[in-house]
Amino acid sequence: MKTNKSEGKQVKKLVLAAAMIIGANTMMFQGFTQLAAAAEYNKTNTIPTNYVSYMDLSSNTAKNSLPEGYKKANYTVRDIDLEFYRNQTPTSKDMAKKDAAEIGVQALWSVYDLSMEGQVIEMGYQPATNDLPRSRWYADVLINGERSYSFEVDSVTGDLFAVIRSRTLDKNISVAYDTALAKNPQEYAALAKKTAEELNVVHGAVASVEYNCQGYGNNDPNITLNIKGENGEVASMTFSRYDKALLAVSYNAQFKYTLEYMKLLEQKAQEESAQKQKSAPSASGNQAPSLIITSDN
Repeated sequence: MKTNKSEGKQVKKLVLAAAMIIGANTMMFQGFTQLAAAAEYNKTNTIPTNYVSYMDLSSNTAKNSLPEGYKKANYTVRDIDLEFYRNQTPTSKDMAKKDAAEIGVQALWSVYDLSMEGQVIEMGYQPATNDLPRSRWYADVLINGERSYSFEVDSVTGDLFAVIRSRTLDKNISVAYDTALAKNPQEYAALAKKTAEELNVVHGAVASVEYNCQGYGNNDPNITLNIKGENGEVASMTFSRYDKALLAVSYNAQFKYTLEYMKLLEQKAQEESAQKQKSAPSASGNQAPSLIITSDN
């Protein structure tokens, strides 16, 4: 059976697709809340060492795992008031939303130096989906009544999937695609490497940084880059093209599950292709069409 080069290209394409999925997720600065409102839609890694794990919270030893300098704030946790979330029920394996909230709050403090004293977190449970086959707690963070941040936490393991900052600039800024930047993103690549190592995004030194895509949230133009650690972990980081502010981080856990799903799709496509070729008539007979996997060159 002939194995054409498109199979090898397909693997690369699926990895890119996964990266684009995550890159796109980090640009949804209104978060899953707006998606749910609009549609009512239908390496599990250890938690970063500077975040409190679910087991730590459950055994009341969280104080031994707090980020350096962190002091627990008094904040309010309430439900996202949308039908989609009202219809979701966590299982016995899922952590309580207050525990997931604390993981997210510590992440926001570590990444953005954000104090949640007196602020509000609205949370909703999201069951597993095909593109991210893990249940999770999603949170909108209200600062002085305004939705300003969000985060996602694996509802079973406590893995941090992403932290996102949302803002509206007080001036008119072009959000158009920057062709020159796409060709030469080195300034942002250097910024991403430096920031990723400072925040320990991939739990160690950064091996490489690659340009992913450009977009915008509200009127804030952004650029997303893929990060790969020397230990094999992958992540993505999004920066403002206006002032280089860090707008989002998607961590290895989210990449891991997305890539696993993409690999399953690839395997299924290859199996279907092999089955069709196996059942196809011989060259002397009428040739049945086979599944063709295409990729961009």
